[in-house]
Amino acid sequence: MRKYLLIALMAGGAIQANAQSTATLRGIDVYRSAILTDTEARKRFEFRLRQYVTYRNQGVAGGEANAEALRVEMEREAASLPGIKNVELHVSEYFTSTDHAMYAMFDVVDEADASRQAFTPPPDGIFRDPDGVLSLWRSYVANGEALSRRGQLSYDRPNCPGYYCLWGGTPELDENQRVFASVAKKKNRELREIFRQDAEGGVRADALFILSYSTAGADVVSLCRDGLLDSDFRVRGAALQVLADVANHHPEYPIALERVLPRLDDPSATVRGKAMGLLVPLAERDAYGSVMLSAAPRLVALLKLTQPESNVLAYTLVGMLSKKHFDRLDLPSWEAWAKKVSKGRLF
Repeated sequence: MRKYLLIALMAGGAIQANAQSTATLRGIDVYRSAILTDTEARKRFEFRLRQYVTYRNQGVAGGEANAEALRVEMEREAASLPGIKNVELHVSEYFTSTDHAMYAMFDVVDEADASRQAFTPPPDGIFRDPDGVLSLWRSYVANGEALSRRGQLSYDRPNCPGYYCLWGGTPELDENQRVFASVAKKKNRELREIFRQDAEGGVRADALFILSYSTAGADVVSLCRDGLLDSDFRVRGAALQVLADVANHHPEYPIALERVLPRLDDPSATVRGKAMGLLVPLAERDAYGSVMLSAAPRLVALLKLTQPESNVLAYTLVGMLSKKHFDRLDLPSWEAWAKKVSKGRLF
């Protein structure tokens, strides 16, 4: 029912980009740190973040270079604070018909919370591209994105031979998908080795997308389960994207939430958003909804963020799980609900 929520949130406003070309900084979030608090982040970085937005608004190469240099400076300064293990600073853009907003997100891992980065060790293998299929995948993604930006593709899921479908509906894109299915079968062993052992995270993620064109759905789900522990956020994100398509279109394959729910606390905002995107179609099913209640406090923490992707998806999920109609800003009520249900008590 709500499977297009994230697509509409992230892509729907992009068509209106010309309506408001000058961006405004709308929010500064920290996820999550006992050392770099929201208040401290605003005190240290708000002036420079507004300067960053000004550089981005210039729309020229020099402005982009100055903005990136300033972003790196702020990221390094935050990472140098005693007790912080890792920081990534991202600034995301959102368009509506009347607004062009930017939101800053400091993704922080404190040394005391280093277990949040307990992923499998990064591999170091180097492999050839089987039949050029990984290069073809990247072209397929780029071509689909270009067509989508021009409004030439539907947001509806295309018919395709895989368990994850991104683009389709044109002769070229449909032919690409036929190739993916053929190579996934013919070069399955090589693709699995790349997925598990290639040194480049983006290559591992691309291999997983191709493997999603396998004929064995249970095997695809198993590969994604392994991918959720990958050290690279792109692989974890790819695994969640594939699982979301499985959840929406192949409910006969169960999804183990014990690997999914920890991704709500992932060090990457991108991964956290994709985890919530997967949970939305599952939350309506009794077999999953009751298990998700254990993650209610984490969802409320995400609800507190100003970034639209985090805030809207978290609000959707807490509403689905609770059947309550508290206002989005009524955080005390949501916190009280989350505290009780996470301990197995009815609200």
